[in-house]
Amino acid sequence: MNTMRAVRAHRRGGPEQLVHETAPRPGPGDTAVAVRAASITTGELAWDATWTDSSDGSGRERTPVIPAHEVSGVVAEHGAGATAPALGTKVYGLTPFLRDGAAAEYVGAPAGTLVAQPARLDHRSAAAVPLAALTARQELVDHAHLDLYFAGR
Repeated sequence: MNTMRAVRAHRRGGPEQLVHETAPRPGPGDTAVAVRAASITTGELAWDATWTDSSDGSGRERTPVIPAHEVSGVVAEHGAGATAPALGTKVYGLTPFLRDGAAAEYVGAPAGTLVAQPARLDHRSAAAVPLAALTARQELVDHAHLDLYFAGR
């Protein structure tokens, strides 16, 4: 099947612009996740990165867009060269803001943006974690300059 149901916006604005409709399924090249829960970030529909293919808004418009970049779901397909996480694995992560989000039946995500979901988290809870965790990491490492061994340095 090449289509799915998704929440999309065809023009800039707030939640009043969102519509539930048929959309193309994510293409090959990414890991396809069958979405079980997604989280939209406050203000996401106002960010330039939501609407264009560049974070400063100078890029190509890519409407209609699918919001909600925090996702929890199950790996349904692998893109070219991807083998992990394994098919059927419960995963969660933060998909890139310069692409469509997870307010849909499926989301395509680079495999490196997904990790296995802890067994103690249900899908709704897991979908609320990624951006909050990124924000905490940025505050501790980038702004407070803490040298944490797991900070990726």
